[in-house]
Amino acid sequence: MKNRMGRFADRFKDFEGRLFKPASIYPLVALRLAFGLAMAMWAVYMMISGTVAEVFSMQVVHFPYRGLEWIKPLPFWGMTIIFVVLAISAIGMGAGWHFRKTGLVFTLSFAYVSLIDKASYLSYYYYVLIIAMMLLVSPAYRLFSIDLIRKPQIRVDFAPVWLLWAFKVQVALVFFFAGMAKLNSDWLYSGIPVLLWLQDTLQNLGISSSFLAANTWIVLALSWFLVVFDFVIPHFLLDSRTSVQAFILVVIVQLTGVFFLPTGFFPVLVILSCMVFLPSRIIHHFISRVSYFLYDVFQFKGDVFTAGGTFMLQYRMRRLFPLLASLFLAFQFVLPVYFYLSWGSLRWASTAFHFSWDIHINHQKNSVAFYKVNKAKGESEPIAIDHMLSPVQKSTMASDPSMLKQFIGNLKETNPALSAPEVEIQAQSCISLNGRPADCYTLSEPAEPIAAETGYE
Repeated sequence: MKNRMGRFADRFKDFEGRLFKPASIYPLVALRLAFGLAMAMWAVYMMISGTVAEVFSMQVVHFPYRGLEWIKPLPFWGMTIIFVVLAISAIGMGAGWHFRKTGLVFTLSFAYVSLIDKASYLSYYYYVLIIAMMLLVSPAYRLFSIDLIRKPQIRVDFAPVWLLWAFKVQVALVFFFAGMAKLNSDWLYSGIPVLLWLQDTLQNLGISSSFLAANTWIVLALSWFLVVFDFVIPHFLLDSRTSVQAFILVVIVQLTGVFFLPTGFFPVLVILSCMVFLPSRIIHHFISRVSYFLYDVFQFKGDVFTAGGTFMLQYRMRRLFPLLASLFLAFQFVLPVYFYLSWGSLRWASTAFHFSWDIHINHQKNSVAFYKVNKAKGESEPIAIDHMLSPVQKSTMASDPSMLKQFIGNLKETNPALSAPEVEIQAQSCISLNGRPADCYTLSEPAEPIAAETGYE
């Protein structure tokens, strides 16, 4: 027994030693730079495209999360300031300028934007927060940063290998659950979601989609490729011998998805996340060339850019930090699995991505209409809601009975004519999943405590 315990202790000590071997932080530096630039561009795009006004300021009604009703949208000028702060703090985070402070400001500001309205929430918001928080506690700012110019003594070139693996496992988990969500009959036996998306794209381009309808095997092959890709690509990314080729394939697949599938911002997140798998020598070579250029232009004092050999020794509690990282990653795995076991595959396929990124697993078209019903006279008339909600809010609300009840409560609260005892409000919702005939239902709700938050006009 003692011999077994001794062998176990030796193996554990050997495993612990491997966790704390030095690994180059250049992949984290590359992720920091790319993430900061991408999120700054995202914030600017949200402002110049009018999305800030459309999503946060023009709607009369917002749907807060339960227990977070105190998080309310600001007027248009206030939300504009928030997005300006997001852009500036993202640039500061990427450049490593007062990294901890700008990173914290970005994370808190982005969390505020994400929690204002669950109807306008996009699932990649959560993944952005995950990356921001992981970078915030990492030494990614200790190399090739403005902070390093200000304080050369903070420089380190290496960190414990477990820290790099934490980022890699997080990305691998997202790929895994993206593949899991596609394991359903529509994806595997008919390829319907991909077919409908491609048809929509071709129609928008003025191109006939009859070729796809006549050659459905192409769409089915593409559907299977995407499933296999999600499950297999992490293996090739983790292998140093194939990581570069796998990264190039990720870039090709994601950029292709931008043109043909409703992917939104998530391809950018996928590509920049996968930079943590790239060999440090490639990133070092690129950063070195940029560094020498900056050194020549700005004549920085001190040799702050060339490669060094300092090891990150600030992780004093050797076992606590990898344990905390393991618990954090376990949460990312257990929560989607819990949703799957509790709700089944269809509900899980949309809910799980609140804990990873945004991806449209199903082709879904929703519609909802509200009616004022006079029970005494047996008459009904439609209620205009277009001035109160955005198209995204209406689509999301149509598939969520709790949000329908929230909105009915809001209508009764804000319109005395709708709160009379003889008046009943009915919501008629229709949902079409993957091209099937719409499934409609009617929800009638008497006056209830209001949960939706009235916004600014």
